[in-house]
Amino acid sequence: MEEGAPLLGERRLKPKGMSVMRVAALAVSALGTAALIAVVGVSVMSARNPGAAREAVSELGAGETVTETARRALGPMCTEDDRLMPTVFLIGVEKCGTTSLYDDMISHIPALRPMHDDKGAPAKEMRYFDTGGRFVNMLKWNKDPTPFREWLTRHADTCATVASSLANEMSAHGPDDPFDMATSRTPRLHVDGTPAYFNAGVGAKIAEAYPRPEQRARLRFVATVCDPETRLKSAFTFFKTLYNGWGGDQADVWERNLYTHYFATYADWLKQTVAALPEASKPGGLLENPGAQMAETLDDDADEDATFDAESGESVGDLGSKGERAERRRMKNLFNEVVKTRYESVLREYLDAGFSADQFLVLPNSYYFERPAAALKDIASHLGVDASDLELIGDAAHANAGRVKDPGTKARLVGNVRDGDRDALREHLRPQLEGLRKLHCEEGLKMAAWHGVGEEERDRYWSFMPKEAARDCENAS
Repeated sequence: MEEGAPLLGERRLKPKGMSVMRVAALAVSALGTAALIAVVGVSVMSARNPGAAREAVSELGAGETVTETARRALGPMCTEDDRLMPTVFLIGVEKCGTTSLYDDMISHIPALRPMHDDKGAPAKEMRYFDTGGRFVNMLKWNKDPTPFREWLTRHADTCATVASSLANEMSAHGPDDPFDMATSRTPRLHVDGTPAYFNAGVGAKIAEAYPRPEQRARLRFVATVCDPETRLKSAFTFFKTLYNGWGGDQADVWERNLYTHYFATYADWLKQTVAALPEASKPGGLLENPGAQMAETLDDDADEDATFDAESGESVGDLGSKGERAERRRMKNLFNEVVKTRYESVLREYLDAGFSADQFLVLPNSYYFERPAAALKDIASHLGVDASDLELIGDAAHANAGRVKDPGTKARLVGNVRDGDRDALREHLRPQLEGLRKLHCEEGLKMAAWHGVGEEERDRYWSFMPKEAARDCENAS
């Protein structure tokens, strides 16, 4: 690899065929960055050249205090209630290493500021945009959704607190040592690390919570992806054993609401899912608009009579209640995790909601696990800030690998996967993987470890991508 070569994919736009909304989103994103620099002197690292020069914060305005300047730097991310809205989203993908990545981001990117749970402790997964603020913890959910602004008063810091810390840092600089926002070590960007946000329908909910274009333009999204089959197996074994040992009636209720309750093994789930693919893929089928069709109240109880045959390893009985509700639950149980693995479709929903593709950085988890310092440097560049103490970072590893440690137990939960089912799944997801490259080439999606690395490295990190597809953007159709 060339010395200093950027690992982020360059943004190459092909306006032809791009929707008006997406062109507008790109323009808003660019204008938002320009306005940020012009108003408060904040410099943002270029995606094309992470080492690009940065501008210092402008001088104080007439009669303006350093605290007021610091407050101005927070810009439109402060609500009327003086709460700092989340700016950075680690949106997934579940079971691709998001927990360890989040921990490293918080530890090595000083600008990031954790949000906090109901008890005031730092928290990774806020779960607002996939539950409407109903999620408290794995055994407690609020009965009713909570308005976003009200929810922020319990989980976000005040802008006054953040501005005060930033002003103290600014005051330590003088004419000979100008303050540079990009290198600031004041935590000022609230981050929500909910991997469940990489799902159908979530992008529109986030966009709705940020109604002003200048707010949406400030947002940055990070997603770590992995081999689809590996992810689906990991998700199954994780959720299958999630409530093991918790005990109590409430744990039993929530276990029955997990899709894994209805399947003895991953192989059983995959067999039934593949069989239902033709129906789900028809016009008007579940996969045409999964966000709408999979919407279901959390109060719907699973059918307690639905079990599986221990001898055959296959599910028996109704998956849910009777009639249409049973069919809706059956399809949700089959396809909930598949929808999260349709990488292109989920990202396009975010773009259709008004976000720009260059607000997203996608990186393969194998790249992060093998070169965590390089991956964090790419993420910091995407956010327009600096990473620090990367020489102290240890080897990255799954921090939330689940309860199944014994290989024999895991093998039993996976079961005997038929080659035909595995091939059918791969064929279904192939266009989704090819779509990532199209999003990069045609709309500016950033892909870490795609450009600026050798072909052997790229093939290793992106080993799950179709081999025969065009590599460069000029040949991508």
